[in-house]
Amino acid sequence: MTRQRNQAAPSPGRPALSEIRRAATRREVAMVAAHLFAENGYAATTVEDIAASAGMGLRTFYRYFAGKEDVVAPLLAIGTQAWADELASCPPELPLREALSRSYRTATAAALADAGIAYKLLHPLLRAATELPTLRATWLRVQQDCEASLIPIIAARAGRSPDDLDVALAAAMANTAVRLGTERWAAEAGPDSAADVVDTCLARLAAHTLL
Repeated sequence: MTRQRNQAAPSPGRPALSEIRRAATRREVAMVAAHLFAENGYAATTVEDIAASAGMGLRTFYRYFAGKEDVVAPLLAIGTQAWADELASCPPELPLREALSRSYRTATAAALADAGIAYKLLHPLLRAATELPTLRATWLRVQQDCEASLIPIIAARAGRSPDDLDVALAAAMANTAVRLGTERWAAEAGPDSAADVVDTCLARLAAHTLL
């Protein structure tokens, strides 16, 4: 007689424990890599260096990452995901431009603090991610994912369908303004916070365009 085991089914929409652990491991290794990149430079840091510093073998490393260029993706995605989550919780009566700016500033500061990432570490990482061709592909992939996550949030705030062209355009423009602001902050010795540059970009976008 076969004994049936009672197994709790995962809640709909909630990631499995294995996925949570995998994401946590990816983030831990990404932090190790970020410190190595800041100390030694991206080009001089090898996959072997990252794996050894993270206390794992090469085979294990490649179970989590496709290669060295992929290892920074979890760090780059921390701020974008936090931004989307914070925007979704903004009061619905808040104008979209203000909600975008406020949620970005609040979310990125909190996300960096929770992850223990200092701006002195973030600055060279973002600069490398936006300038080096191999890392820029990862950076743009993260940005594309962020844009997709903004669409349903903006649609809900506007009371429109996620398929609405205006919603897609608003998400694309907002995400591009944030991306350009972050890239400018990384490339230039400017304000202490990228949020100041991002706020300027969003304000200029709301005020006028060249179209």
